[in-house]
Amino acid sequence: MAERMSDNAVRARLRDAQNEPDDDEVVAPRAKRRTPELLLGLLLVVGGALGGLLMFQRGNSLVTVVGAARDLPRGTVITRSDVVAVEVGTLPAAAVITADAAGSILGRRLLVDVPAGVPIAGHTVTDQQLLTGSQALIPLALEALAVPSGLSRGDFVRVIISFPNRGVDAPPPEILGETMEVFDVTTTDDFGDDVLVTVRATADLAVDIARADRIQVMKVPGR
Repeated sequence: MAERMSDNAVRARLRDAQNEPDDDEVVAPRAKRRTPELLLGLLLVVGGALGGLLMFQRGNSLVTVVGAARDLPRGTVITRSDVVAVEVGTLPAAAVITADAAGSILGRRLLVDVPAGVPIAGHTVTDQQLLTGSQALIPLALEALAVPSGLSRGDFVRVIISFPNRGVDAPPPEILGETMEVFDVTTTDDFGDDVLVTVRATADLAVDIARADRIQVMKVPGR
């Protein structure tokens, strides 16, 4: 009986051994390789973020300003048909006129030639008329006390010349007959004692002004 049980046990062990796989046949589960897909997804995410950032920066850097609709020569009085909206990158405020301020230059005169499509800067336009053939810009070197308070560009003045250095025989002070337009007012020293007033006037008046020992100006109403 014992031999039979032992024989049965041996046979059972043999059957189990036949059903067990060899060590060479046991293979660990193969991991799925996802590295290429992960890299591709990462590149797509990063590329999209960079593209969005560039578009955002580009949109923020563009400013709509006033430009010349055509070639505008110096002296042009600007009308609506002379200007057009132009998109440019960030520029100094003095170099451009923003689109919402376009109306401020209508009716003003260009001081320089502006090619088509080029932004129009505020300092290139003026309310003043250009010099005619008989006019000149005449500088007047004045003491601060000889200049009316608050005198500025665009005001009108009359010039008084006198000759105090010529003694008792000096002619009386003279008010020159022409009303002159102030083109510029500049303080020429750090203490504000000397002022340079540039006026637009008939060129011949420069001779009368040059012969005076003292010059004063008085503000008068516009022409």
